[in-house]
Amino acid sequence: MQFHINPYFLLFIFFLDLKRELDEALVNMVVKDSQPFSIVDDCGFKEFVALLDPTYSLPSRRALKNMVVQRYEVEKTKAKAVIQRVEAVSLTADMWTSINMDAYLAVTCHYLDESVKLATVLLGVLPFPEAHTAANITAATRSLMEEWSIEGKVTSIVTDAGANMVASVRSLNLRHALCFAHSLNLVVKKSLDATPGLEDLRTRARKVVTLFKTSTTAREKLKEVQEQMNRPVMKLIQEVDTHWNSTFLMLQRLFKKRQSVGAALATLKTDVRPLSSEDYETASACLQLLGPFYQATVELSEEKRVSGSKVIPMIKMLMLYLYDTVGNISHDTAKQLGQNLVSVMLNKFDTTENQTALNLSTLLDPRFKTLGFYNQVQAQSSVKHLTAQCSQVIRDTPTEEQPSTSDQPANVGNPPSTDINLWAPLDRDASEARRARNATADATVEVQRYMVDPPLERSEDPLDYWSKYRNVYPHLYILAKQFLCTPASSVPCERVFSKCGEIVSKKKEPNMI
Repeated sequence: MQFHINPYFLLFIFFLDLKRELDEALVNMVVKDSQPFSIVDDCGFKEFVALLDPTYSLPSRRALKNMVVQRYEVEKTKAKAVIQRVEAVSLTADMWTSINMDAYLAVTCHYLDESVKLATVLLGVLPFPEAHTAANITAATRSLMEEWSIEGKVTSIVTDAGANMVASVRSLNLRHALCFAHSLNLVVKKSLDATPGLEDLRTRARKVVTLFKTSTTAREKLKEVQEQMNRPVMKLIQEVDTHWNSTFLMLQRLFKKRQSVGAALATLKTDVRPLSSEDYETASACLQLLGPFYQATVELSEEKRVSGSKVIPMIKMLMLYLYDTVGNISHDTAKQLGQNLVSVMLNKFDTTENQTALNLSTLLDPRFKTLGFYNQVQAQSSVKHLTAQCSQVIRDTPTEEQPSTSDQPANVGNPPSTDINLWAPLDRDASEARRARNATADATVEVQRYMVDPPLERSEDPLDYWSKYRNVYPHLYILAKQFLCTPASSVPCERVFSKCGEIVSKKKEPNMI
C-alpha cells in the first residue's frame, strides 16, 4: 500500500518551521541588542520585515514578551545546571539607580568551569524599593544564593567599601574583598584634591574642554586646525568628578593636543584662556605619576582573565614605582602629588595583604607566589595559612577505608565477656590524630614543592598551569579553583548596569509590559 502525503501539508510544515526560526531570530535580536518589545509596533520595522518576507506575521508585543521570558527560563535552567557542578564560586555585588530613580541590586557569580576557564553568570538584577540598609541587602543577596543553591560554595564576595555593603557581607559570614577599582579611585581622588594648585589647573582645563564640547564653532575650528597640522582628529575629553581616570584622560588629551587647542583658541572670540606652558609642564609631570594607576585600573577590571591574584602584586608595583619616581621629580606640584599618593596608598592598603581571599589567590597564582608580596613576613604567614587550608582539603578528601583497631577483638585469645569495646573512643582519637598528622605532613610537602618551582612568565595563563599540574598538586588544585575565581573589582556589576541603562530608559521603560 502506498501512502501519499498532501503537498499542502508539507508546505504548511515548511512555513511553520520558517516562522519558528524567524521568531527565534527576533527574540535573539531583542535580547542581544536590548530592544524594547514595542519594536514590533514600529511602522519602519514592520515595513522592513514585510519587505524581507511578506509571509511572516510579526508577533504581538505581549507574545514577544512571553517568548523572551521563555528564553530566559531556558537559559537560566542551563546556567543553574552548570553552577550545580561547580565546587566554588565568588560573587560581586553592587547597587545602581536608573534614570527614573529606581534602585537595583546586581549580583554576579564567577567560577572556573570544567575546562578550568573563568566563567561568569548573572544571578540577578533585583528591583530594590526598600531602604539600602545592610539588612535588606543581606536578605536580597541570601535569597539569590538560595535560589541558585550556592550557599556553601561562595569563597568570597567583592563589593565597594560602603558601610552597608561591608555590614551585609559580615552578616552573610563570607570572606570580603574590597573592589580594587573603587579603592584606587578613592586613593587618587583624595591625593589630587590634597595637592595645592591642581584644583585650579583642573578647573581651567574643564573650561577649555567645555568650550569645545558645547560650541559648534569651536569644535569645527579644532577639527580644522588638526587637519591643517596633519594630526589625527580627536575630540577633547571632559572630566567626570566621580571618576579620577577621567581627570587623567582629560589632561592627557589636552597635553597631546596642546598645539591644536592653542591655535584654535587664538582664532576664537572667547573669554576662555588657554593653558600656559607652565600648566602643561605641571600636567605632564603629574601624568607621569598617574599613568601606572590608570594602567592598573584598566588591567584589574578585566573579566576574562584571573585578576584577584593581581591586587597584592599590583599594590607592590605601584608603591615601588612611587618610591623610585618621587625622588627624581623636580616639579613642586608633581612631587607633592607623589607624596600624597604614597601617604594615602599606605593608609588605604595597609591591611590588604591580610585578606584571605587575596593573599591565598596571590600564592596560588604560579606567576607570583610569595614574590607578589611587599611584606615578606606576611607572605610567610600566608604560606602557613595555605598549608593549613591544604591540610584540611587532604583530611576532607575521601580515602580507602582502613581496618579500624576498634574492629579487632578486645582480648585476643580470650572469649569476650561483653559486646562493648572499652577502647573504642581512644582508638578513634588516635586514628584521627594520625590522620591529622599525616595530612599536615603531606600538605607541607605539597606546598613546599609548589613554592620552590620556578614562577611562570607573567604573560602566561595561571589557569593553563593548573590544568596541566592538577595531578601533580591535587589538593592545591582544589584550592586554586576556589580562590582564583575571585575578581579584583566589582566592575562586572557595573557592566551589567551599563546594559541596564540601555534597557531601563525613557524610551523603553514605558513600553515594558
